[in-house]
Amino acid sequence: MKEKTLQAVPIFVIAFLIRSIAAIVTTLTTLNPDSTADAVGFGNTAETVARGLREGSPYLYTSESIDLSQVLVPLISSDIYTLWGSFLAPFWLLPGPSGFYARLGNAFLGAFAVYNVYLIARYYHSHHAGVVAALPMTFYPSIVAVQSTLLREAIVLFGITTAARLLLVSSNRRSWLLSYAFAGIVLHISLLQRNDNIFAFVAAIAAALAVYGVKSGYLSRRTIGVSVGLSPVAFVLSLPVIRSGVDFLAYTREVRASGRTVYLPELIPRTVIELIAFSWVGAAYFLYAPFPWMIETIPDLLVGIEGLINIAFTVAAVWGVRSLGQKDAPATVGLLVGLAVAVVLYGVGTANYGTGMRHRQMFIWVIFLFGGIGISEHVRFAWPFRWWSDSSAETSTRASDSGAE
Repeated sequence: MKEKTLQAVPIFVIAFLIRSIAAIVTTLTTLNPDSTADAVGFGNTAETVARGLREGSPYLYTSESIDLSQVLVPLISSDIYTLWGSFLAPFWLLPGPSGFYARLGNAFLGAFAVYNVYLIARYYHSHHAGVVAALPMTFYPSIVAVQSTLLREAIVLFGITTAARLLLVSSNRRSWLLSYAFAGIVLHISLLQRNDNIFAFVAAIAAALAVYGVKSGYLSRRTIGVSVGLSPVAFVLSLPVIRSGVDFLAYTREVRASGRTVYLPELIPRTVIELIAFSWVGAAYFLYAPFPWMIETIPDLLVGIEGLINIAFTVAAVWGVRSLGQKDAPATVGLLVGLAVAVVLYGVGTANYGTGMRHRQMFIWVIFLFGGIGISEHVRFAWPFRWWSDSSAETSTRASDSGAE
């Protein structure tokens, strides 16, 4: 296992260096459009909190203070500027260019997310699959641009991918409890910054546990039959909550349906049936927009090319799902269900591909993971560096990997 981890170090270093260079450019120029608006607000709040820390009252000058409950329970509404600004504030306690230090911190978190995805793909398939899965996360201009600013996307992605690696990549039996505990901590940190993701997380974990229960014999056929039979009753009882969720998504879509990069602003699902009918359209735009007819600027063109690559990875993911499903069905189902729930909710609630481009970074890595495995099932690349060369063990399965440990 140590050898596989060392193989991932160059992946991390390259991803970090690319983001660090982008952080330097972002600090010294105004070329990065993602470094404006919210990013400026987060930086100003972090500076304010840091000034309060020096004076002994960190939230004296902020618009909203944070009590302990807002830190312990991520679903309690709080001022996200104050919350994320508190995470960034320690960088403003250091002498020198604090904003640049904070951008380097985000660059580190983003590079670590790439490292996590490589390790998952390597564990379940091969070094080759890990590199392929990591490539778009490493080089996509949109991902690099966002993760070299003060936006919170990097820490959200770090929390999700770190938790996934800790839960999916088996460790020594003596340390599994520690791994699960740390996975819970990083998921909590991720939820603090983006609590909408709670639905995708719960759905993914519940689906994985259900499949595991069936395969391991903990859930009998009778239990499954009763659960299926009661599901319509549960659906009817949860209709008020579902309607509230639909209303919230409709409101969110209305709020975001503005700006140059808006799309389909007139389509706002207001009922459960309308939401179901629109879900696949919203998901397609969320994952792949801007489409060719939507491109107006050079940045649009770059993100549009990314969308085409995303489509290619999605096609290859079909083979990746089959391959990973044969090795670990609970993990495969959990990842797919979590991805589906997230993409539908964000797809319905998003009407602006600038916003969608940032938000899909939290989940597109699942497609890269499956796609990297699928591509590696059919295509082999000759890497230019020795540490990227395939070995005879590359085609080993997860079972043989575990046995070698």
